Amino acid sequence: MKYYFNILLVFFALLAIQACDPSEDNVPDKTQEEFPDLKIFLERFDEEAKLRGYNFDFSDLDLLYVDNLKMSDGIEYCGYGWIRHPETGKRTVNISKAANHCDWANKTDIERENLFFHEMGHAFLNLLHDDALKCDGKPLSLMTNKFNQFYIYKEGEPDLKAYYLDELFDRLAANEQCIDFGQDFGQDQVFFTNDIDDLMWRFSNDNGNYVVSRGIHENSGIAYLGISSEGRGENTGYVYKELEVPNIPEGATVKLRTKVNAENLQGPGVAIALRVYENQIGAKGAAIKESYFLSTEPNPINGKLENHILELSLPNFTRRTIFMIPFAVMMPGTVGEAFFDDFEIIVEPGI
Repeated sequence: MKYYFNILLVFFALLAIQACDPSEDNVPDKTQEEFPDLKIFLERFDEEAKLRGYNFDFSDLDLLYVDNLKMSDGIEYCGYGWIRHPETGKRTVNISKAANHCDWANKTDIERENLFFHEMGHAFLNLLHDDALKCDGKPLSLMTNKFNQFYIYKEGEPDLKAYYLDELFDRLAANEQCIDFGQDFGQDQVFFTNDIDDLMWRFSNDNGNYVVSRGIHENSGIAYLGISSEGRGENTGYVYKELEVPNIPEGATVKLRTKVNAENLQGPGVAIALRVYENQIGAKGAAIKESYFLSTEPNPINGKLENHILELSLPNFTRRTIFMIPFAVMMPGTVGEAFFDDFEIIVEPGI
């Protein structure tokens, strides 16, 4: 994943006044060098981790300055957190030296710390961007991509910093905040639906043994997911969408629901599935683990189907969820075409 930072150039006049024993050498603050050793910030990250009960081993982590962080798509970054660097295979934090875009050399100590901790969230804690907001309009997480990552918390804001670092290591810390969920789930329970303009759907057609389609029924205007097969598939055919860091209330019931239509579906038939993932933090960093797998695949449906409802229910949603994936599935050996209409995720808030 690419982590893009749209950094505004801000210039500060800094006046540093230090009081020291006249018998001691006046040693400059190393973090105010243009490019201080990044281990300084890693040591701070380690201190914050220990305060929260973690004891990390950073021996497989690389910290490197680079002249610039322009990727193959032309986008330029100020920092980049690699879970697995493409050349070394190691967890890596890169910081750009580019003056015109990022100006790290002129950033304050606390501003550098903000960005470094954000990149450690990617590289070491396996975190994705989280653009949820507090009710006051401030970012809910240090992992935001909507705000300038140099300025999430400032000098003299110890309580705010403590919250953002609590949430960095444990997403459940956000539950103590007033969260803007972007909608009132008591009034509008549809969290996700098959929007035909959404191009980020993926599929598996088992080397062409299935035909996967998305469109709108002419007669009803309802968006559908379509899967058809002549029965030659040895594996399942499916279409799916990754939903990253879903902004859903703690304890809510999450339901995947669709209406299936088919003229004459022969063989095993079709099903739906939902996979849910969270992070598990270990000594050498976090790893993604599957926390739930729900599926109707053990009991697929076939034959003539008219708005046949398929539904899966996930109780007690947790904000530790990093991403979840809903699937529309056709089983191996199935012949015919099925349409998954009104394919959506419903959220019922907890009491």
